[in-house]
Amino acid sequence: MAGSPELVVRRALPADEAGRRELLAAVAMETDLSLSIRRAPTVDAMYALHARAWEGWVVADERGRVEGMGSVLVRDGYVDGVMAPVGYLGDLRFSKRAEGRLLLDRAYGPILEDASRRYGCRYYLTAIIASNAKARRALTVHTERAARRGRPRYTLLREFDIRSLHLVLPRRRPRSSVAVRRAERRDVAPIAALLDADARRRPFGYPMPERELRRRLETWPGLRIESFHVAESAAGDLVGVVAPWDASPVKRTVVEAYGGRMARVRALHDVAARLLGRPTLPPPGEALRYQYLTHLAVPSGDPAVLRALLESAYAAARRERMHFLSAPAPVGDPLDAAYRGFPATNIRAGLYAVTLPGTPVPESLLAGAMPGFEMALV
Repeated sequence: MAGSPELVVRRALPADEAGRRELLAAVAMETDLSLSIRRAPTVDAMYALHARAWEGWVVADERGRVEGMGSVLVRDGYVDGVMAPVGYLGDLRFSKRAEGRLLLDRAYGPILEDASRRYGCRYYLTAIIASNAKARRALTVHTERAARRGRPRYTLLREFDIRSLHLVLPRRRPRSSVAVRRAERRDVAPIAALLDADARRRPFGYPMPERELRRRLETWPGLRIESFHVAESAAGDLVGVVAPWDASPVKRTVVEAYGGRMARVRALHDVAARLLGRPTLPPPGEALRYQYLTHLAVPSGDPAVLRALLESAYAAARRERMHFLSAPAPVGDPLDAAYRGFPATNIRAGLYAVTLPGTPVPESLLAGAMPGFEMALV
């Protein structure tokens, strides 16, 4: 345990549940579209969907009021094509009262060192919104003081866009040499094999033996084999897959404010929505209705395959009257061409490897493909 005369850093307790959820709701992501998160039925429920171990930490005062929080998750992942324990660091939030107290310097290193020892984990992944200058300055800038205190090091692996494909306009499905259909029970094994093959070439890739895919179909709320769109070549070979998924049973994203460019986007969107009988974007205080593009894999890197999958998912999500589809789009990726022509907005972010001082970051993490990152689960 570490802290100050007023605040301490400690493991989260069941009694902290309401305070953690309140802090997640109170501290918004500061972009042109200001958003906050609501978790259900508990803060930790989402972790169980993909992690094999996790622990929550809180900054609390003597009365038990939660003024800060963070989480350490550990799962299996590929590093250099070999399965190993890998981590994700998320949910870092501080109230105004907890900011500026050097809590990161006092507690962050010992927390990660202890987790690394217990779980055998050397490499952690985390995402930071590019416009969050306060977080980038506090976490990613290497200083002599931070090094002396043993603060973990952040190494940028890949920039990506949190891409929202707006569903207000109808689209005519273009002709394509790639056929897309909904998956059936017979597809579980080949889908798992394709996802696993794609994951092996990615740092932090999610191993996907058939038993893991079947576990997800049983435990992810609303995810069914029919949720998967599968792309096939003319020869009938599986060449791509995506599973649009509504995460609202475990995580809702609430609009706090529309500002700058997003205020204009909302105005244009809602004019078109009213003309076409589509749902308008929610007012501040209400949740967005959207699906994440999960289990997305196109091992060939062919934009035509992803394009066909996007067209299919777009049409299905429109029928469900969603506001948009959301996907992580790596900057400079050849697959980016598949998104051309879709009405979209982007929020730039970075994926970072987090390591303890003295732990080198392998070149394969720095020069490899987009890390394995299921945006729906963070």
